[in-house]
Amino acid sequence: MLNLIAVFLVCSGVGIAVHIAIDLSRHPQSMKIMNTVWILTALWGSYLALWAYNKFGRSTPMESGDMKMDMSGVKGTDTSEMQGMSLDMSMGGMSRSHWQSVALSALHCGAGCTLADIIGEGFTNYVPVTIASSQVFGNWVLDFILALIIGISFQFYAIREMEKISVRNALFRAFKADFFSLLSWQIGMYSWMAIVIFILFAATPLPKDTWMFWFMMQIAMLFGFICAYPMNALLIKNGVKKGM
Repeated sequence: MLNLIAVFLVCSGVGIAVHIAIDLSRHPQSMKIMNTVWILTALWGSYLALWAYNKFGRSTPMESGDMKMDMSGVKGTDTSEMQGMSLDMSMGGMSRSHWQSVALSALHCGAGCTLADIIGEGFTNYVPVTIASSQVFGNWVLDFILALIIGISFQFYAIREMEKISVRNALFRAFKADFFSLLSWQIGMYSWMAIVIFILFAATPLPKDTWMFWFMMQIAMLFGFICAYPMNALLIKNGVKKGM
């Protein structure tokens, strides 16, 4: 029965990712990187991701650029204030509640982790990586490095899309905004996978090319989101990140 549930939810994740990708081709996100974020989120979030996308992720005409605010008519506002207003508009900050904004920031971070784990676990399925004679820790270190590289790249891309700043400055801001968010996500994910590997399936290790393994990874990503949400709320509150 558990294996049937695993097959159903993993296939559902893929199917919902395809559904969202088709919808995004007609209603693209105002921030381009979020198109990728929603597709990657669907792979692990399945029906929860579909609910979130329909609830607060799907672009409205204003967000997708069909309606634009003419900022040239705003007087008595300095350049930095106008940049901030434009930034808030592009990130959907005027149309989403605080919890939705925090959730999107966490999902943006988690998309990098998701892609990193797909690449990392796929690679180590054929080329084992060991640290201190442990393949588990070798996999986790590789996954974390990949998540950091991909996650910061996603954040860098978003910052450069919104603001025309130097590459160096954008990279610094991306690292500052994403490091602790990524770390909290990975802690949640690794905590669940440690339970899976060392307790639930200690007697019969899960091969990485099975439905059950990827179902456990879906649950791991959910734990990652649960841990990353309060961290993103804190980062946004302290001005390290902007809500999306």
